[in-house]
Amino acid sequence: MARDMLSKHLRPHALITLVAVMTSGCLGHFYEIPRTELERLARTPPEERGQGVYAVQRFSTAEEPTPAPPWAPVTGEPPPGYYLSLHGHWMPSFYVDYGEPYYAPPTYRAPAVHDATPVSGAPSGGSVTSVGSSAGSSLDAIKAADRLLVVAVVVGVAVGVGLAATEGLRYEGTVAVHPHHPLHLWHGDGSQSIVALDELSPEHLQGIDSATVSGREGAGMWLRGAAPINRAGFSYQFGAGEDTFTLPGRQSLRSLGFRFALGYYPSRKFGILADSRLQFDDDALNGFYNVRLGLEAQWYPISLWRLHLGPFVGGGQSWSASAGATLPTTQGQRPYVSFGGLAELELSTRLGLTFRWTQDWLPTASADTRDFISSWSVGFAVY
Repeated sequence: MARDMLSKHLRPHALITLVAVMTSGCLGHFYEIPRTELERLARTPPEERGQGVYAVQRFSTAEEPTPAPPWAPVTGEPPPGYYLSLHGHWMPSFYVDYGEPYYAPPTYRAPAVHDATPVSGAPSGGSVTSVGSSAGSSLDAIKAADRLLVVAVVVGVAVGVGLAATEGLRYEGTVAVHPHHPLHLWHGDGSQSIVALDELSPEHLQGIDSATVSGREGAGMWLRGAAPINRAGFSYQFGAGEDTFTLPGRQSLRSLGFRFALGYYPSRKFGILADSRLQFDDDALNGFYNVRLGLEAQWYPISLWRLHLGPFVGGGQSWSASAGATLPTTQGQRPYVSFGGLAELELSTRLGLTFRWTQDWLPTASADTRDFISSWSVGFAVY
């Protein structure tokens, strides 16, 4: 029934929200090189610099540098240790094993004035209560609350899908480029300059804020392998599964539930998040909602290739209500404690597919609603 509510009430709103989030930024062909990586490259032998560069893909909405001129095709025999690529550039021989580049270089068009050097070598609480006499008005209030929860779910899912499709799929890892690939340097005063990667020196890095390389310049770019999942920093998590709502008389309702969380990982394995869980449903005769809001600590101490395992513990406040022909009329708020297990399958450096098994306990509930409650959910975590 909750699925029907989502479809009936907010199908147009969901589409509008999702499109707005998805089009707010897309991935581009520029990759940012961290400062520590620039310093390492400046110390690396020039002929070895292009084969392994740690870089992070930028969004197309970010400011782009002045493009470097395309390279002119070379003539004659390749020098020792090089071969002639299909795109007309001399490439180091070991690049043969890389295959065709992920980004093909631009097509060269001769300028009006010949330029023999296309790349510059220097930088320019409470308990459940019975309200049976007002069952009709209580059911109407629950249905109104459920409509608000539908809005929250649609917005939360749309934000999560948008982040997963952009931030979550952003490439972060090792790229390979020609040793002489153009490197765009961004100076602290706002100016830009271009230096060939094999000509980069520590002096070039003075006053530099950041540097970028483009896959559509030089001889193209190879993506050599994404880095392992990196949770350090902010995280947004969302998912759905089966949740449980307990009622007096040891009656329980198991139905579709949603989870949304936002928090921060100070390290790759440990994080603290503000966590919410939304369970609700209604029809012509009955209605209920069960909302939890609290804090949660997550820890991933075990890694088995791309699978990561660990526990979590949390707690907070819950708000719930029920009414109808076959449900008792209840309303209340009380604290809850939760704990359980996490399994995360690494999809990319910033995206994981998660499975959660949860046990909840309501310490101040009545004796017949205080039992441990189990639930599960599947979702995504964006880092």
